Amino acid sequence: MLWKYFKTYWFSIALVCILLLAIARKGYNLITGGAPSPGGKAKTEKFTESQPIAGAPSLLGLFAGPGKPMRQMPPVSEETAQAFLKRFRDVALSERKKFGTPASIMLACAYVNSFAGQRDLVRDANNYFALPCSPAWDGANAMVGERCYRRYETPWESFRDFSIHLSGQDWFGGLRKTAGKDWKAWVEGLHKEDISDVDNFAHEVAAVIQAYRLFELDVP
Repeated sequence: MLWKYFKTYWFSIALVCILLLAIARKGYNLITGGAPSPGGKAKTEKFTESQPIAGAPSLLGLFAGPGKPMRQMPPVSEETAQAFLKRFRDVALSERKKFGTPASIMLACAYVNSFAGQRDLVRDANNYFALPCSPAWDGANAMVGERCYRRYETPWESFRDFSIHLSGQDWFGGLRKTAGKDWKAWVEGLHKEDISDVDNFAHEVAAVIQAYRLFELDVP
C-alpha cells in the first residue's frame, strides 16, 4: 500500500523534500551571518562610539596613552628655587583652603611640572602644571610640537585650573579623605594616577617637599 502510494506520488514527494532542504539551508545562513563575501575575504568590522580605539586617551587623566612624551626634570639653581617657592607660597595656601589639596603638594607639583618656572610652557602660556588641552577645553591654547597645551592669562589661573582638574577626578574625594594632611600619602596616591609628563614625577615632588620643608605649610 505504502509502496503503491510512493510510486504514484514520488515526484511531488521529491519536490517537497527539495523545498524543505532549501528552507533549512537558508535558515542556517541567517543564523551564522551568511556566506563570506566574494573572494573569500571576511567583512570588515566598523568601529562604533562604544568601542575603545587603540591609543585613545584615558578618561581618567589627561596625560595617559602609549608613546606620550616624558620630560626630565632639569637642575634648578638655589636662587631660582627659592624665588619660585616664595612667589607661589600664598597661592598654594589659598588653593588648599578652597579645594583641600595640601599646600605642600600643590606647590611642589607646580615646581616640578614647570621646572621651577623655567619651562617654556610658563613663558609662553603661563601653564605651571603642563596641563594639555582636552576635548572639553574651550580656552586659549599653545602648541608645543604636535601637542596642544592650555594657555592662561595669569599664573593664578593655571593654579586654579589644576585644582579644578584634580578635584574633578573620581579618585580625588577618596584620596583627600584618607590622606588628609599627610603629604607622603598624597604623593603615594598621586603616583598611582597619570597627572604629569615629568619622568619620575612622584620622586621629584617628594624631593622638593623634603628639601624645602614644604610640609610646614600644611600645619594650621
